[in-house]
Amino acid sequence: MNQWIVKPRPLHNPEIKLLCFPYAGGGVPVYFPWKNKLGKNVELNIVQLPGRGTHFSQAPIDNMETLVESLLPAVSDILDGNYVIFGHSVGSRIGFELVRQAMAKGFPAPLHFFASGSSSPKHKCLENKVHELPDNEFIKELKDMDGTPSEVLENRELMELFLPTLRADFKIAEQYTCHEKFIIPTTITVLSGRDDNISSEQLQMWGDFSEKSEVVMFDGGHFFIDTNKEQVIDIVCNRLEDYLHVPA
Repeated sequence: MNQWIVKPRPLHNPEIKLLCFPYAGGGVPVYFPWKNKLGKNVELNIVQLPGRGTHFSQAPIDNMETLVESLLPAVSDILDGNYVIFGHSVGSRIGFELVRQAMAKGFPAPLHFFASGSSSPKHKCLENKVHELPDNEFIKELKDMDGTPSEVLENRELMELFLPTLRADFKIAEQYTCHEKFIIPTTITVLSGRDDNISSEQLQMWGDFSEKSEVVMFDGGHFFIDTNKEQVIDIVCNRLEDYLHVPA
């Protein structure tokens, strides 16, 4: 069993494998509803990082390089074929660093890259060291971000279980940047909420890492991926249509 990847609807010899990375603290439920919305020849693969779901028994990883080095062998079969990356927030950066390291090892580039809810890797995701805050202040930050269900935030026992995972995710978000010259030889579609605190310049700078890029805006804040789920899926499906029937 591959604890790193959840396939809600496994396909035999899919044309495209879509590899999705959740936001900080997120897991399989972020993308699970996509399983019946994608094209019949597109297989959904959801990354399940240590410290959540069936991967809960493993300690969370708070360093990007270590995380990607551990993840790469678990997704090598996906990266060997026609694959597409979708990541939201810190998930965009994990997906980006995975592609960077994978291509350095000789794996092919993704057909398409979706960077959602994130500034370019040239900028830090978060400027403040949120992960170091005392529990009460850390939980208050999570409430202010409005991306964690209130039933989780208000359940002390649940929070005690998930705090190490959340802190690990936030530490990666706070520390990771990439200033190396690196080009993904395909299109990057950048998705963002109009009310999110990410500047147009920070979004446009994703183009420094691709041959071609576009920015698509949605109503909502940082978690537009949840509040505008159908519109996000529509954009993904629309872009994937360009790659169906591509020879492996």
